[in-house]
Amino acid sequence: MKSFIRLGATLGIAGSVFLAGLSGIGHLPGIGNLEAIALPQDQIVKKLQEVPVFTLTNPKGEFVILSRNNANASKPISQVGFFISKQDAQKFLDNRIKKENPKLASTLQVRPLSLADYYKIVQESKKKPDSVIYTLVPTQQQVASATSMLNQNGKKGEQFTGIPLFVPKFKKDNSYLTIPVPKGNERYIPFFFEKEQAVALLEEFKKAVPKEAGNTEIQVVDLYGVMEALNSSNDPGINKIVLYPSRESINFIRSLTPNQSPAAKPPAAPAPKK
Repeated sequence: MKSFIRLGATLGIAGSVFLAGLSGIGHLPGIGNLEAIALPQDQIVKKLQEVPVFTLTNPKGEFVILSRNNANASKPISQVGFFISKQDAQKFLDNRIKKENPKLASTLQVRPLSLADYYKIVQESKKKPDSVIYTLVPTQQQVASATSMLNQNGKKGEQFTGIPLFVPKFKKDNSYLTIPVPKGNERYIPFFFEKEQAVALLEEFKKAVPKEAGNTEIQVVDLYGVMEALNSSNDPGINKIVLYPSRESINFIRSLTPNQSPAAKPPAAPAPKK
């Protein structure tokens, strides 16, 4: 969580916003193919560490495991939900768990972890047979925006599945808009969890460089595809991708103080199944 606090001090599209294009990043899953050469895991974790996700835990810090029947399986499926939105996690607790099991719900809390923690939990679960499914839940508003974009681009009737990320880019040379890293000389490519953030960035660019306004667009990609790209591409440009949390998550990060340090280690044991 310390990384969240540091991030809260630097996030924002303020100050000098001269945006340049970066090409030669290769192709992200859903856009094209990548060379299958793995990058060091610590680089992936570092990128994912800056994005908070939210889940439900009991007083011992254990995940809440929910079970549901599956018509195609002989036994129920066990799942742990992680939410991109803290509000969605709270609504899940209030609107579902409290109705189905008020006693259990009264002992639960919404707990923040990082996307890196989620990634590591999923990687570990792959080593275990019949393990729990760890599901990442997107915000429905952003899924609707992603689906609308697909339909507008000729894929009518297609529903976006996954966790949408919105990327401002140039049409002609398939390059991406970049933003300077605060207090540094590097530039990064922002991948936004909200379409509105990508739109705001493009509007700033159009004001700064009006002649390029017609050459810009927003592309939607899947977070899982980006994570796979980070895990399988040796393209140097991939390291310039930065996952930009939603406005809600940024406000959560900024609300933290150095004295607040929720444990980021995954709980060791599950809570009672529901």
